[in-house]
Amino acid sequence: MREAVQKSPDRLSPADWLLVGLFSLILAIILIAVFFRYVVNHSLFWSDEVVRYLFVWFTLWGAALVLRDRRHIRVEYFVEQLPVRVRRAVEAAGLLLVLVFHGFLVVAGFLWVYQTAGATTPALGLPLNWVFYAALPVTAALSCWFVVRRFLAGQYAELDAGE
Repeated sequence: MREAVQKSPDRLSPADWLLVGLFSLILAIILIAVFFRYVVNHSLFWSDEVVRYLFVWFTLWGAALVLRDRRHIRVEYFVEQLPVRVRRAVEAAGLLLVLVFHGFLVVAGFLWVYQTAGATTPALGLPLNWVFYAALPVTAALSCWFVVRRFLAGQYAELDAGE
């Protein structure tokens, strides 16, 4: 079941490709905006806004993928001092807390999206609740999925730096 969570390093999942696509889009918009501002001498009124919202999605999506890959940083000095059985229980409890926290973010995030209906982005007039605020509950739900997969695979701890 370990293979269900761990992927081979040379193969990207659709979630990884989405992250690559978001980064590429951010980079392309920034480069185009710089070209227009300094070469054409005409600023694109929408570029800052779009990059800002894409960056929020990029950051939260990336955090979910790091959770999937067991690569979040942590201070583990005290946990490593515990006996193996206690350490495993503490790591499982920690992962359960991560699940509870992300579950809260899903519920509260969708309430937030619902309550902010009608707000629009300043430059483009897009629905702010779906373009910006929805990033939180969507990526938190993805994180919940990854935590459940890790529980089912018995992978409670993050990977060590050398793994």
